[in-house]
Amino acid sequence: MYYKNIKRTLSIAFLFTGLLFTAIANGQKYKTLSDTTRLNKEYGEISLEMSKLNTKLLEEKNKTADYHSKTSSSAGDAAATAQASKDQADVATSGNTTDTKKAVTDAKEADKKANDAKNAVSDEKKNNKKIKELTAQIDQKQKLLRDLDSQRAAIMSNSPYLPVALVDSVHTN
Repeated sequence: MYYKNIKRTLSIAFLFTGLLFTAIANGQKYKTLSDTTRLNKEYGEISLEMSKLNTKLLEEKNKTADYHSKTSSSAGDAAATAQASKDQADVATSGNTTDTKKAVTDAKEADKKANDAKNAVSDEKKNNKKIKELTAQIDQKQKLLRDLDSQRAAIMSNSPYLPVALVDSVHTN
């Protein structure tokens, strides 16, 4: 009894799987010559979206160089300021209040520069993530364009109404 239920379930699952693959294989959106105007419209829209995404990608890649230089300069500034703060703190141990105030100011500045360096690294990571997302979106759009190209080719290969090539008026035999 138990094996009959398993057999029945498996055969129904195989049947639905077969139907699913058949539906996917026949899932071409544009099938006739009259559909080419809609296909061309969608193709144009996707091409426009891709050009916008490519523009955004270029902007983000340009930002990457800025973030990279900001990261390296911020880290260098933070290290230099921290060393200056340490030197000032050594001088402040003599008990002079002016030196102590200067040491506190230098320490705050060093902390600010360290935070700037940390933020620059974070910005650079966010920018790299954005570049990856844009690249993935562009790849997806390119896949859609390839699919539309194959649909267009299928329509044209099945169409008996394709225009006959015109005779070249210059090169006639």
